[in-house]
Amino acid sequence: MNPHILFVIDHQLNPGKYTQEQLEKNAKAAYATTTAWAELAHAVAYTARNAAYAAATAYWLHNYFSETGENKQDYINKIKKGNIHEQTHTICH
Repeated sequence: MNPHILFVIDHQLNPGKYTQEQLEKNAKAAYATTTAWAELAHAVAYTARNAAYAAATAYWLHNYFSETGENKQDYINKIKKGNIHEQTHTICH
């Protein structure tokens, strides 16, 4: 599971949970990542910084899941269980 994607989906499900600064940090951290699919993760995180780019965020999320074969519902389930703090803590603090 990509922590930057997890962060963005959590942000979508819980608007107002993260500050603009935390969204910026997530985008910068995603950009600095060299893991597989880092470019797509950065595109998702970058567009998620601004609510006006909601359609672009949805587009990049769709591309991310199409390319990686990961399941978006797995991310949503993880968020709903409330056990994402460990993965997102270093991004937003």
